[in-house]
Amino acid sequence: MSQIPDHAAERVLNTIEEVVNSADEELEEAEQWMKALVEEFPEASIVHCYYAWVLSREGKHREAIDHGRVAVKLSPESEISSVMLFRVLWNAGEHQQAFDEKKRLENYGVSEGYALLMQEWNEGKPVDDATEQS
Repeated sequence: MSQIPDHAAERVLNTIEEVVNSADEELEEAEQWMKALVEEFPEASIVHCYYAWVLSREGKHREAIDHGRVAVKLSPESEISSVMLFRVLWNAGEHQQAFDEKKRLENYGVSEGYALLMQEWNEGKPVDDATEQS
């Protein structure tokens, strides 16, 4: 969150929480909220990360991947950005690229986010469920 000024941090986090909790029929509105945050804070990896997630849920995979990659580029050691890019790539059918991203982050150390993702997978939870990542 260091890329977001202190005076805006609470607003950004509240918007992300609303987006994560949005129902499928609210995705268009969630996309607009995240697009506005990306325009306001283009250097904030967290907003690109969740914008990518919303776009992926809408089936806009190319755009989602683009924003996921921006998030990782802005914060290459960010576990949440990496895990979200993994989810976006996986949902786009880009499974090898998803595993390549997982491997890239592992160069920085052990990832609790990926451990949780693998545990969820073993429990049969869908890869696109980002509610535990906030």
